[in-house]
Order: sequence, then C-alpha cells, then structure tokens
Amino acid sequence: MPQQNKHWARSLSDALNLTTTIVAAVAVGYFAGKWLDGKFDTEPWLTVAGFLLGLATAFKVIWERMNADQKNTVKEYKKNDKP
Repeated sequence: MPQQNKHWARSLSDALNLTTTIVAAVAVGYFAGKWLDGKFDTEPWLTVAGFLLGLATAFKVIWERMNADQKNTVKEYKKNDKP
C-alpha cells in the first residue's frame, strides 16, 4: 500500500475513533443523568450534570489525543530531519 494511502486510512481511523469516543462520553453522561433524575426525582439537575460531565470527559480525550499527536509529529520531524 502506498505511503499516501496509509496516511489517509490512518487519519480516517483516528477521526472515526475520536468521534465515537466523544459521542459515547456525552451520551453516557446524559442518559446516566436522566436515569438518576428519574430515580431521585431531581429533574433536570442530574441530567445537566451528567451531560456536562460527559462533555468534560470528551474535551479531556481531545486534549490528550492532541498532545499525543503533537509528540508523534515532533518525533517524526526530528527523525526525518537528521542528516
């Protein structure tokens, strides 16, 4: 497989993985909050808290992936820059 196709497939895989992770984090937080609201009759507070917790988790995942990608880019740049 040519190098360009590998990068394309890798980028698509990373994008789908990140999207799935974000949607899952927000959905789990929201539905867990909704379920807890029904259990404790506190609607809408636990739903909002669960949604915000899921959103915070999604941002944390984005931040970690961004930092990991940056480190990999720097390593590749240094590796390819050596004479």
